Amino acid sequence: MNTLELEAYKAELAREVLSIDNKEVLDDIKEIILKGTGHNAPCRMNFSEVKQHLQASEKQFDAGEYISEEQMEELFNSLR
Repeated sequence: MNTLELEAYKAELAREVLSIDNKEVLDDIKEIILKGTGHNAPCRMNFSEVKQHLQASEKQFDAGEYISEEQMEELFNSLR
């Protein structure tokens, strides 16, 4: 696809998006665009999800399933 075709395709897509009157659909489109461009949306967890995540993390820590500061430093230095 050459530059002119790409610009025409983008304009067509923009027209289609502008014709949408449903906010949920627009939110979905925005999320897809952000994923495709490498932009990360802020974390969207509700309180109960955060609590579950924290409890699971605490269980992992208690079971010794974590990386020590020294191990992380070694890993970081090996990536330089």
